[in-house]
Amino acid sequence: MNPKDVLLHHLSSLMSFSGAKNISVFHPQVSDKMGEVVVGEFENDELPLTQDFDFEHPGVIQFNSRNSDIVYIVLDQKTVLIKISEYIIAELPTPVRDATGSDNQSSDSKSRRAPIQSFSTTSFFWMKVTFESAIPSWFDQNMQQGNPEEIEKMASIEQMLESASMQIRLIGDYLALLSDPLTNLNPRTVMQNKIALLSQNYSVGLVMLHCIDFHQINKKFGHEFGDNVIREIATELKSVTREADILSRFGGALFGVAFPANEKTDVASLAKKLQRVLQQKQYLDGAINLQFDLGAAIVEHDEKIETESERASTLINRTDQALKVAQQENQPSIITWQKDDFNLYQQQFNYLGGIFTADTITDYRNMLLLWDISSLIADKHDLTQLCQSVVQRLAQTFDFSCAGIISDDELDQMSYKFSIDVADNAVALNTKDHAFLSEIKQMKNTVLDTKKPSERYVGSSLLLVLPLEIETDDCFFICGNAEHFEVKHDTKVLLSGLTRQLGKALRRSRLEEELNRKLESQNEQLQYELAQLKEGLQVSSIIYRSQAMENLMKQAKRAALTDTTVLVTGESGTGKERLINALHTMGNRGDKPFVIVDCGSIPETLIESELFGYVKGAFTGAQNTSQGKVLDANGGILVLDEIGELPLNMQTKLLRFVQEKHFTPVGGNKVIEVDVKIIAVTNRDLAQEVELGTFRKDLYYRLNVLTLHNPPLRERVEDIALLSSHFLAKFAEQFKVEKRVLSDTALRRMAEYSWPGNIRELENRLMQATLLSEGQVIEWELLNIEDDAQHQAQNGYATTNGLPSPPVTPVMQSNGISDNNANSTPAQNGQVTHQPPPTAPIHQTEQHSAPQFISSDDCLAYLLELFKQQLAAAGQHPQFFNAPFGNWIEDELIIKTYLATDRKMRQTAARLSISQSTARRKVDKILAEMNQNNQHRPDNWHQITDALMPIAEGKVFIANCVAKIKLLVLEGILSTPVYSMAQAAEMLGVSEPTFYKLKRELDALN
Repeated sequence: MNPKDVLLHHLSSLMSFSGAKNISVFHPQVSDKMGEVVVGEFENDELPLTQDFDFEHPGVIQFNSRNSDIVYIVLDQKTVLIKISEYIIAELPTPVRDATGSDNQSSDSKSRRAPIQSFSTTSFFWMKVTFESAIPSWFDQNMQQGNPEEIEKMASIEQMLESASMQIRLIGDYLALLSDPLTNLNPRTVMQNKIALLSQNYSVGLVMLHCIDFHQINKKFGHEFGDNVIREIATELKSVTREADILSRFGGALFGVAFPANEKTDVASLAKKLQRVLQQKQYLDGAINLQFDLGAAIVEHDEKIETESERASTLINRTDQALKVAQQENQPSIITWQKDDFNLYQQQFNYLGGIFTADTITDYRNMLLLWDISSLIADKHDLTQLCQSVVQRLAQTFDFSCAGIISDDELDQMSYKFSIDVADNAVALNTKDHAFLSEIKQMKNTVLDTKKPSERYVGSSLLLVLPLEIETDDCFFICGNAEHFEVKHDTKVLLSGLTRQLGKALRRSRLEEELNRKLESQNEQLQYELAQLKEGLQVSSIIYRSQAMENLMKQAKRAALTDTTVLVTGESGTGKERLINALHTMGNRGDKPFVIVDCGSIPETLIESELFGYVKGAFTGAQNTSQGKVLDANGGILVLDEIGELPLNMQTKLLRFVQEKHFTPVGGNKVIEVDVKIIAVTNRDLAQEVELGTFRKDLYYRLNVLTLHNPPLRERVEDIALLSSHFLAKFAEQFKVEKRVLSDTALRRMAEYSWPGNIRELENRLMQATLLSEGQVIEWELLNIEDDAQHQAQNGYATTNGLPSPPVTPVMQSNGISDNNANSTPAQNGQVTHQPPPTAPIHQTEQHSAPQFISSDDCLAYLLELFKQQLAAAGQHPQFFNAPFGNWIEDELIIKTYLATDRKMRQTAARLSISQSTARRKVDKILAEMNQNNQHRPDNWHQITDALMPIAEGKVFIANCVAKIKLLVLEGILSTPVYSMAQAAEMLGVSEPTFYKLKRELDALN
């Protein structure tokens, strides 16, 4: 069905539903091409809308609907004018310069196409609705106060109006596709269809005109000015033809004009008029004059031709034959087709997308080239051979020196570039042709931005770069001597089509390579997982599929191949022992001694002799000489497990050994040198221990050369299913039972659980469930795991990094009431003792009320204004100079949200738009700081905390909440005087690189 018929059918439905007498539509862009859009019955005084319609009468009533895009204007008692707005995001190239070259650059030194600029605009169209007697009561400016039925009917009417708007927009897009992009004239196919329709009732004449030597304009002035000439020709044709005439651009500088004709004299007269007007005009602001050849023909209405489509083809063939005869003359000529002088089947005329010209030989060449290269692309699968064959085939048609695919990755893509030797064979790119690659790379960036071909003259050479039009940064280039390699419009269209096909072949090749790599990777991963499952009973196996463990194992493989001291950290139960066994197995000391010393289990008085040995008689009971663990590990690996438990006096002696790799036994005087690789293991934060004075700073730096942090299970939830399968298989073998499986609910709940005991806890839970389960499926309840919130509430403490920490005094909650046990601490004997609340970094004061917000924008604006006031006041106090306000506000928001959600971590993460693991880590860090630090906040800080409460309580929803608050704080900091960006980064609480990254995001939003 015709798009206009669909719209008319929809408007008829709207007229019937609303009870209107008639409806007319006027859209400036659509109505000009589609004609009147009217439905219903019109009287003499009821005229449809036109461009000259005057809608601003004095005394008219205008009101807006609930939809801001629709405005109603009541013209009289029975006529309503509706203005419907539509928002358009468009892309247009930067306007080209005129022929005077006002930009002080020649066209040869610039890219042909200017960059695309995006912009948004608002347009509108009008709809006039006329009723039989009076406007219905439901069609009222006070529609919000009507009864429910009228309001519902009005809402339905507006939905139909929006649907009509969408249809009109689609029709506009459809009409835009049916026009030449350079001139907005009809393409060949549209003209042929219109001629077929016109020939049903009339004799039809056609005049084809071609600009002589148009390619010289492109060569002399550049293609930008050539395009301007084409536009000027089209404009002149529109001015001298009638509105009912059919104008078309066939491609290049070839145009056509079709019209209803009575006699051959009509066709000849129009041809003479067109030639006279076009040749008298001066183009490019008077810079040049043009000459034209014209061919003319007519197809009579009573000619015996079976179908209208054949009539159109016959007319085009006749006119083309006449034009070709005119082009063979020595001067601009007009030839009218005569039956006696022309053979209808002498030459066939066929235009396809602008690649064919008025030259039959060129048309045949282009068709043959298309066929040959399409066959090459279909037959060859090796991309290098395909590129070589395509370049060589192109060289047989066009005279150029080199061609190929240009890419940023020169190492991978050098095999896709070829030079043409004297025998027209494509060979590897010659050294002399490399000089053009830098110029071609610059052109490539323009081509990728505009998605259009670009050509440039460099000396006597012409460079042409075309996009492959696939999701890649690759382009196809051709370089040749400008005297021999000439880029006409049809040549460019042809090469663009060929490169698109080559791009598809490139995409196909890369997809095959990517698929093969994925299959190989998946096969390797499956083989690895199979091997891991087979070795499931071995203690040293490490099972994973998460990215966190993948990164860790990559680091471990590199660490295993060096003799550098390695520090292995991680919470209890994360599998640190298996990691150090893997370091021994993968390293170059795999067949050497592997000695583990548990520093936490050896008494302080014996640890030195345990490590370094002793001589006979060194102390009471030393009846024999002992060489010690260090000497036992000579040539291999010495593991110092629980290094954080070492006493300070022993740390001094260990430091000397780590530095020098030699020691003296207890009671001895001989220095013994050893060759050992040291691996230190701890579940403590040694950096924090250094700050507390319980671990030597110099020893920490000696050990912290290469650190491997074993992530907790809550940060590698992807591994839970794989680890569970491994443990269940292990216990089935161990206890001689059928292997159990976990239910979907159990797996989901396990992924949400925090696992404070990590893999060790997981293994114990699954062992217990295997023993207690009566069936094959293990449900969540059988694992005997409490939810995080229940666990904390029952035991009165929060978890920090998976380890229990004493409860802290929470901040004031939204209702102003703190927890009953907020100041209670579980003592060592299990009794609960009361301590004074620690001074927390989160501001605690009486409850203050913040404004009630109706939108997130109002809330953020209020918070920004408060923060600016806070900065102005705090800047006068030396204690808060360069204070990390960004971190303070983020901490306030997170902890208040945590308390407002009743300590439910999942709800906290969802409300703040962050991951659950991130929320847990930040909450644990804040709670730990509340116990250990005594920080102060500026006066009136409660205003900031109160302003955050609507967000924390979920009354105001802000997408990407934490990120947006961070940008808001940055905006506030930048609005106040700062000495440097480094100071601003310090106030935001981030590093300088992160600061500049956030600043770019803020600039993009503004």
